[in-house]
Amino acid sequence: MIIVSKNKVRVNIQEDDKTRFEFLLTQFQYLFREIEVSGPELLADTKEYTYVLGVSPISHFNLVVEILSVNGYTVQSNDKSVKDVIHNVKERYQEELKQYAATIDIRKSVNKTYPNLEKAINAGDYTELLKISKDITYSPETVKSAHNNISRAVTNAIFKNIENVSKFKISVDEGIKNLLTIASDNNLKYHNCQELMLQAANVAFELCGKNSDVITTLIKISNQKNSNSIINLKAAAKFAEIALSDEKKYSTQIKFAIRELNIRWLMNIVEPFRDKLSDDENMLIDKLIDHIKNYFN
Repeated sequence: MIIVSKNKVRVNIQEDDKTRFEFLLTQFQYLFREIEVSGPELLADTKEYTYVLGVSPISHFNLVVEILSVNGYTVQSNDKSVKDVIHNVKERYQEELKQYAATIDIRKSVNKTYPNLEKAINAGDYTELLKISKDITYSPETVKSAHNNISRAVTNAIFKNIENVSKFKISVDEGIKNLLTIASDNNLKYHNCQELMLQAANVAFELCGKNSDVITTLIKISNQKNSNSIINLKAAAKFAEIALSDEKKYSTQIKFAIRELNIRWLMNIVEPFRDKLSDDENMLIDKLIDHIKNYFN
């Protein structure tokens, strides 16, 4: 038996934020069965709790670190790769928001507010925030607040979908559809949310693995020529990870891939994006292409 070591991080949580953090943990635990959580441990002479999260593989680990960072949690680790993920989050979201705040034209604004802004953020209604952030009839503070919280609303939308699927409020198919809507929403590109769009796609791919009846959706995603090429490639890699791990169990799905997957197109788009994919993803895509090629030889 191969024992896979967990990548670990420590997270300190204020007492009044414990409920929100544990909500995120519940969704992580549904999505990634292999996640390990120790804690909460109350720190001496404080109102802070500490948790230690262990996650593998590295793609899941980076997703957890990024979402925690976007939600404002301090992730503690001596691992340079973890620090790089956190640094990139700060670069993408914080500096860009400062620049945006400095460009708000107060002279064009009127003193209109949006009293349910926090409710919209918590509900994951990022589309409403996108509208407010472009509406100069709102006060500068309202526009700034809406813009600054788009990434938070997107992460809430992602987690609401996980929660709704895990509690059977919606079907896996509907959850995947909602997440891919986020992943393909071009409006988010203008608000520095490209990485969150990819994370929404990654979560959709993980949900595909929850139900063998829907993993063929990954092939359909991979074939979509109007999508982000990275999403096409990651969908193909996820299909290979699931289906080729047990060819007998997934024989029907593999036959669907052989029949439907455009491997010539896949081969063309993968080369320019090799450095944007993990080593595992590159290996899985090559394995899938070879498997389908060999079928016709």
